[in-house]
Amino acid sequence: MPPSHRGRACGRTFIILAALASAGPLAAEPLTESQAIERALTQPELGALGDANRAEAEARVSGVRRFDNPEVEVSRESVSGDGRDETEWRLGVVQPIDISGRRSRLRAAARAELGAVEYDSARRRQERIGQVRRAYASCAAAIEKVRITAGFVERLREAERIVSARAGTGDAAVYDLRRLRVEARTAEARTAIQEGEVRAACATLAALTGDAEARPTASLALLAASLRPVASAANRPDLAAREQRLTAASEQVRAAERARLPDLAVGVGLLHVQSSGGSATGPAVSLGMRVPLFDGGGPAIAEARARLRAREAELGLARREVDAAVAAAEARSRAALEAAERAQSAAEDARRLGPIADAAYRGGEGGVVELVDAFRAARDAELEIVDHLERALLARVELDLARGAN
Repeated sequence: MPPSHRGRACGRTFIILAALASAGPLAAEPLTESQAIERALTQPELGALGDANRAEAEARVSGVRRFDNPEVEVSRESVSGDGRDETEWRLGVVQPIDISGRRSRLRAAARAELGAVEYDSARRRQERIGQVRRAYASCAAAIEKVRITAGFVERLREAERIVSARAGTGDAAVYDLRRLRVEARTAEARTAIQEGEVRAACATLAALTGDAEARPTASLALLAASLRPVASAANRPDLAAREQRLTAASEQVRAAERARLPDLAVGVGLLHVQSSGGSATGPAVSLGMRVPLFDGGGPAIAEARARLRAREAELGLARREVDAAVAAAEARSRAALEAAERAQSAAEDARRLGPIADAAYRGGEGGVVELVDAFRAARDAELEIVDHLERALLARVELDLARGAN
């Protein structure tokens, strides 16, 4: 979204939200969005998961040492006969040496995987923030809908009181009274359902924050902060994690290729020879080499290269998915804001219908049907704005997630 368009959209949104904020918060203990996010991010399971994944990856890095474990060899040889009686003892340590650099490549691959794990944790944090913002918006919208419907019920009850008094004096038909009672009881039943929706919508927020009483402020004006301009460029930690895993796969290919080279083994120790003529002890040095004669590492190289191609393809697909998600979220956000703006213009007229119809009824120039219709039109217009704003807020959450904004 161009900067100029973002500015106009946010300005329109603040005007719309200000109109909805007049009733003030309904929640007994309002919780700001930032507070809800902070509580969700401090839940112990989230940190424990990141720490465990990091410790696992660090252990893999530590597990690839510069040298293999040495081998300790003890041997005894004895020769007797033809006047000879000789015994030879050997004690030595043989150390394999990675002259090809295979182990250093494996260590580099493990480090790249550790970097990927760090980016996974960052993306998990972004997703948790998105979950909280989603739950916060849905809970606040549900509370706002209850407020609107409750106001509709109050207007109907006031009209019912007036009509009941007039019916008692013969100035109003009993039909009008019954018509209002039916409408009022139906609205009360709908309010009960919406209150259940509040409990359901806010249950997710409570679970994420770890606070069973967590409730946002009922005023949607506070959620205007969620409609801040998004980052101009994508910053997706999960893409960075895929890039790190691509690097790890590349290092694994190099390690597999270097496994075709011979390995050197150097041994040092003591040699003790004992014969009938006496005994002698001295140093012993050995030099060995592992020759890839029967297994040249071809299958391992083919497997590593195939894994590398798969990581490249996965990264390319993920980048395309990110572009598609950003485009879709931007379109939904713009459409919802435009719809909310148009609904706001209709709501202004709808709000005036109630006082006009009420004055007309009191003056004997209108009927109950027109009065109820005016009240219902005002309610529907306000509910429509809330619906569009909720869609806009949820679309902005998806847009921020698609771009990798915190």
